[in-house]
Amino acid sequence: MVSRSINASRRNLAFLSCGTGNPIDDCWRCDPSWEKNRKRLAECAIGFGKHAIGGRDGKIYVVTDPGDHPVNPKPGTLRYGVIQEEPLWIIFKRDMVIKLKQELMMNSFKTIDGRGANVHIAGGPCITIQYVTNIIIHGINIHDCKRGGNVYVRDSPTHYGWRTLSDGDGVSIFGGSHVWVDHCSLSNCRDGLIDAIHGSTAITISNNYMTHHNKVMLLGHSDTFTRDKNMQVTIAFNHFGEGLVQRMPRCRHGYFHVVNNDYTQWKMYAIGGSAAPTINSQGNRFLAPNDNTFKEVTKREDAPQSKWKNWNWRSTGDLMLNGAFFTASGGGASSSYARASSLAAKPSSLVSSITASAGSLRCRKASHTLKGASFFYCRSINGSRRNLGYFSCGTGNPIDDCWRCDPIWERNRKRLANCAIGFGKHAIGGRDGKLYVVTDPSDHPVNPKPGTLRHAVIQQEPLWIIFKHDMVIKLHMDLLVNSYKTIDGRGANIHLAGGPCIKVHKKTNIIIHGIHIHDCKRGGSGYVRDSPNRRSWRARSGGDGITIFGGSHVWVDHCSLSNCFDGLIDVVHGSTAITISNNYMTHHNKVMLLGHSDSYADDKNMQVTIAFNHFGEGLGGRMPRCRFGYFHVVNNDYTHWLHYAIGGSSSPTIFSQGNRFLAPDDDDHKEVTKHFKSSKSEWRKWNWRSDGDLMLNGAFFTPSGAGATARYDKASSMAARPPMLVPSMTAGAGALRCKRGYLCH
Repeated sequence: MVSRSINASRRNLAFLSCGTGNPIDDCWRCDPSWEKNRKRLAECAIGFGKHAIGGRDGKIYVVTDPGDHPVNPKPGTLRYGVIQEEPLWIIFKRDMVIKLKQELMMNSFKTIDGRGANVHIAGGPCITIQYVTNIIIHGINIHDCKRGGNVYVRDSPTHYGWRTLSDGDGVSIFGGSHVWVDHCSLSNCRDGLIDAIHGSTAITISNNYMTHHNKVMLLGHSDTFTRDKNMQVTIAFNHFGEGLVQRMPRCRHGYFHVVNNDYTQWKMYAIGGSAAPTINSQGNRFLAPNDNTFKEVTKREDAPQSKWKNWNWRSTGDLMLNGAFFTASGGGASSSYARASSLAAKPSSLVSSITASAGSLRCRKASHTLKGASFFYCRSINGSRRNLGYFSCGTGNPIDDCWRCDPIWERNRKRLANCAIGFGKHAIGGRDGKLYVVTDPSDHPVNPKPGTLRHAVIQQEPLWIIFKHDMVIKLHMDLLVNSYKTIDGRGANIHLAGGPCIKVHKKTNIIIHGIHIHDCKRGGSGYVRDSPNRRSWRARSGGDGITIFGGSHVWVDHCSLSNCFDGLIDVVHGSTAITISNNYMTHHNKVMLLGHSDSYADDKNMQVTIAFNHFGEGLGGRMPRCRFGYFHVVNNDYTHWLHYAIGGSSSPTIFSQGNRFLAPDDDDHKEVTKHFKSSKSEWRKWNWRSDGDLMLNGAFFTPSGAGATARYDKASSMAARPPMLVPSMTAGAGALRCKRGYLCH
């Protein structure tokens, strides 16, 4: 099966945790020795709960036993750890599911740190933080929590008391302070997922992934409990996901900073409240449901408009999608919002990268070594739970933001032709022609049948070519595409595979979008038709996925390419005005060649933009390999290479901007760049520069040349975005799954 985006399993953005703009993750997840430095986490909190130190100043306590006894807990159990008087940093020896028999009553100065194990608290009562302080809960799966109570429960080594019936929250904070709940996955509890009540304050709820629940989060006990007027809570970097209904959060009285969260599901509303809370919503992304009745983000409870119009609720820099809207109110006194401001908000376009790894993480020892020492890394365990490629609006990717926010994209297919960027931005494809529907996956190189892809691409008139249903097309010879054609795979799952693939031979204005191109073979030594009235003898082809030979105004976008005989995309013989964008490339050695040979001087005028692509697993080199011309490599995500990323010969001008380069662990191949067939005395004159690239895991770019502005003007095709936006801009790279009446994902 082809997966969503269609690549949910192909890439996990959460692994690339450094440089995302998430200040918590960037504080500790870049450290390969985090396991030795666990307590560093206590220095990474943000927001109103930033002074929560948990068990930082205490010993490590290892949970070895998933059992539980509410009154007489055994050493080695979680309950025994959390009730102790002294500070403790609590970790887990192995994966475990802990079914508590009663509420877990935590004592002050405790950290529950699930990193290094897959820990679930589920199937019984869950966590209560009652009149205690300095608590950190990190990396735990909390779900299916039940009511407890009407029984004795121990809350310290020297005291146990009678507990009345509890509500069944995932985490209940009752009169607690300096509490931080981070990187937990929460779902399906009896009452709330996280409730903070009875004068609780100095709380941060961050990086959590919440799903499948009705009343998600209650902040404030009741409309009459005025001690909650001093409550301050930060809700940041969370993903509110599928199956949620309301209360994200529902607030009473106090001051609430809701900042840089991703709201992708709600059935009734997202943020609500009563009793005049102050709500400062900043830099969030709100994707409204399709039901027009529930587009509003906000809901006021138990008050007429004459009252709630005075409550201070404001939205600043929030991104509203699919008709979402926020109803602001109040006078907006700066002093009031100062008490509801706890950190600087990031732009909403960063939300998808900031929240990419929301929820519990999988932190394991790596299978390789770094300079001889084994190390640990943390990545999301929720690769299948969310596909960032679905959240396609407002990512900062100008192509996707141009058309993917339109739920009726299918009626407006040709809008795509107005969305190109870079040197190939004037490629209109078949915009001015009719729609041609491919109904037949068969192929005949000389006498193609009507309804086949080959019959469409050889026609003289402009055509916008689409597909009636999913199909795998095994071509018998190279597919020679005539000018003014768009091959648009949206709405079907289209694979060109197992035979020769696409060739643009001295043609212009071609768009290739949304196709899977893989396992391409050599063709040739036979006749092939390239127009309705002409066929010609074709010599042996190279076996590329896409060959652009003397072509111009060509745009290849949102294709998934892998495992071809020669290159995935080769651009040669004087081709120019090319954009290669939003593609996902994997499992190939020589990925992309731009320039025919070191002696073919006609390529000196070649201009190619390579933007928003994801260069993924199993790639060797040539991403790209350039000769002669001018090449703008901008905002791509390089997560794998075996030899090098960007190379060249014959004095090409290469302008690398705003990319993210994650070097391999092999110290011999950390360098991004490689200069071919020249001595250093020669290549040091070539104009290669890196501007604003993010270098990870020891990656480095070797610049060269004088850097004359005029030279780089010819290699500049668009404005680069900051590299921290790269995860969100490239999240949907590759072929998309598009269904009628829905956004493409």
